[in-house]
Amino acid sequence: MNKKYLSIFCIFFWYEAINAFDIKPSRATLDSNVGEMQVEMKMLEDGTWKLTSLLDGGSIVRREESEVFKLIDNQIHPINYRFNQRILFRKYKASADFDWQDNKVSFVENKDKGKIDFPSRILGPSSASLQLRLDFRKFDEEKIPNEIAYDVYWKGTIKNRIYEVSDDKELIQTPLGEYEAYKVSRRFEEGSKRSQIFWLAPDLDYSVIKIYDKNDREVEIKIKNFEELG
Repeated sequence: MNKKYLSIFCIFFWYEAINAFDIKPSRATLDSNVGEMQVEMKMLEDGTWKLTSLLDGGSIVRREESEVFKLIDNQIHPINYRFNQRILFRKYKASADFDWQDNKVSFVENKDKGKIDFPSRILGPSSASLQLRLDFRKFDEEKIPNEIAYDVYWKGTIKNRIYEVSDDKELIQTPLGEYEAYKVSRRFEEGSKRSQIFWLAPDLDYSVIKIYDKNDREVEIKIKNFEELG
């Protein structure tokens, strides 16, 4: 398993944590075939938000990921991103700092470092999935588009991620109950074996109730517990 699996877990902290006017600090426990993870969202003293996730597999694996961002008019503005991973004796460390005055991001990926320009709208590795849910919340259900695209910082480059939305809702069984949900599939290059699918439930304010991810291995993720903080 690699870094890609961790970022997709972060979307679950939004479960019932947002109403039409605000965001609430929260903590979620996620269960999957790669172990249990804690995901937490909190407001910092300067009014920004920090999203963190921790997977602790003892001596075998440990992963920590965090992203600090501002939320302005329904749009996420990343400020910094941090990632640390250890699998047995192999370590990986990455960071990114976003300068919104000059529209540049300074990054470190293990021993590589650099600086690149970014467009007026950019998302961090953790926040792309969060923006997807925010946008679903503002759409009229009859006007949900078939495609949604974002520019996302990823490993020293800017990637254009495209999500395809199925026309019909599916009935999805979860530990929290059975819900109708929109199936949203991330588009990959033709011939790629990668797959990443989210299911968003309108009855739960478009919370993501299930994620399927296939890369080096298949991962299915479901929320186990949720609590509001403070």
